[in-house]
Amino acid sequence: MMKISDAERTGVGRLVRRGFTLIELLVVIAIIALLIGILLPSLASARDAARQSVGLSNLRQLATMASSHANDQRGLMSTGPWDNRRNRSAGPLNAKGWVADYVNGGYGKVGQLLSPAGLSRASQQLANNRINEDPFTYDYGDGLGPRQASFTPAQVEQLIFEGYNTNYAQTWYMAMTDAARARPTDFVGMGTVDLRDPRFCVGPLKLDFIVNATPGRVPLFADGAVKTKKVDDLVDIPGLRTPGAKAMNDPPELGVVNGGITWTRQNYRDFGPVYGNASTIGAGDPNNEYGHTRNIGQFGFADGSATVFVDTIRDGFWTPVFGNVNGVATVTYPELDDKVFGGWLRRTGLAF
Repeated sequence: MMKISDAERTGVGRLVRRGFTLIELLVVIAIIALLIGILLPSLASARDAARQSVGLSNLRQLATMASSHANDQRGLMSTGPWDNRRNRSAGPLNAKGWVADYVNGGYGKVGQLLSPAGLSRASQQLANNRINEDPFTYDYGDGLGPRQASFTPAQVEQLIFEGYNTNYAQTWYMAMTDAARARPTDFVGMGTVDLRDPRFCVGPLKLDFIVNATPGRVPLFADGAVKTKKVDDLVDIPGLRTPGAKAMNDPPELGVVNGGITWTRQNYRDFGPVYGNASTIGAGDPNNEYGHTRNIGQFGFADGSATVFVDTIRDGFWTPVFGNVNGVATVTYPELDDKVFGGWLRRTGLAF
């Protein structure tokens, strides 16, 4: 039988068990806090790397859908921009445009392939101020005749449920290919020329239209820049109000080629970083609309590949630098140009 010493016995038959002292508890808590401090950055980095992997996979799947659509539709990778406004697309966003093409054609529910970055959960095209700004009158072929394609908040929720949603942006290349004519002055008598209007462009991209670059350098989709503080692009989705991600980059920049004003290289400022963690963009600037710390973005290309890029300039988008390249007064993109084509796809003279 085990004997209990007098030092362990007080009173009548009562044992005294020694507990932790306050100092020991504080030491344990400090060690746990130190371990958490060491592990959290690693866990956050691992989580972001996982999200980036999902994003790259999504972009590859979207490129595969574009290729499948082209195989079935005489080479067309889509019917163009996904936009509910007249003079911005071929029809309402539940009937025309790349998202509707892939959903209606059975290639996949685009809305299930959202970028997991978390800055945005919807496209700016679903924002209240945009979706009904200038809607189409459209005949859906359902026997009800032509009607205005405007959407109530409840109908927007239904669109999202059916897969008509994205937080990726289509490239102007994929939507428009090139300007239909080389110079703004070539459109005399046609009114104000806006290369976001399909009437002034070649039309949706076909692989056969890619002449001056390899498909592996021609982007189809990218992470849309997200302005978390821009109230005009807020989208109401079930259970959440979210900033709208950019839907398509703006038309090419104007520049000087052979002594004349013409459209030159792509404008990539509507694409931007949604992953990573760096300094806050526009910290202390009340007019800056970005308001996040992300510094990594991704592009998906016409050959089905996808690539990661870093916002080294830290301004929330891919920054143009104006200069003269090969005798052309135009813009370049130091963060992108090694891997992303920016010139004319079909016309000679700007193959970089």
